[in-house]
Amino acid sequence: MIDVVAEVGNSRVKICACQDNKLSTLVRAYGVDDEQFWQSSLKEWTQEPRHWVVSGSNPPAVEHLLAKVLASGSRAVVIHSHRQIPILNQTDVPEKVGLDRLFNALAARSLVPLGTPAVIVDIGTAVTVDLVDAVGRFSGGVIFPGLRLMAESLHQYTAKLPRIDPTEGDFGELPGRNTRTAMGLGMLHAVSGGIDAVVRGLAAQCAQAPYVFLTGGDATPRLSQLLETRRQFATKTVNNLTLQGLLIAGTEHSDEEQGNE
Repeated sequence: MIDVVAEVGNSRVKICACQDNKLSTLVRAYGVDDEQFWQSSLKEWTQEPRHWVVSGSNPPAVEHLLAKVLASGSRAVVIHSHRQIPILNQTDVPEKVGLDRLFNALAARSLVPLGTPAVIVDIGTAVTVDLVDAVGRFSGGVIFPGLRLMAESLHQYTAKLPRIDPTEGDFGELPGRNTRTAMGLGMLHAVSGGIDAVVRGLAAQCAQAPYVFLTGGDATPRLSQLLETRRQFATKTVNNLTLQGLLIAGTEHSDEEQGNE
């Protein structure tokens, strides 16, 4: 039985307790460079032996976390390869696909009826829109810049555009009447329009309408509102879809280990 799942990204560590093979409603996020996390907060998670599942895109931080977990007497399964994730990967170079995309696909597959395709929209630093076909295979998708990355690019590569945070506020309605609102509205409509175009394109390849899942830390209320006006498919917002997929993959490996004992 898995007690804790942890996803280690480039900037954050997300940790969630589990019970009866389900995630807790409370997910904690810590900065990878947050010394308080490594020195004190992590002690709350390792004060008693537990069974962990760990994965991530930041190998040094993954190894650091794993060392802390094992030193506490806990057990850990580390998911570091697409081969450890129980979903058929149809992309050209499977080992190059981000594990978070595969975890998302695995979780989405578990949430739809058998024989139903799914599209997963993960809105973060980058936006990924991926297809799980009706047979349950990861078929690939698209990747494009997210809201914060667009904002930083506009600021860095223009002479006068300010740095703004497009995830804060809704920026009103079209047309934007000052530089800040024009930038914010432009990014929100660019991302929502891009997502809509890709979802439609992927759906056109399916024999039946796919379920669409929205997840990611930058799925802001205004962005979700804009997507809502475009939806033509059964759509559900699922927080922490990646962690759900990580839990499914880790549970399978734990069951295999117990079967081999």
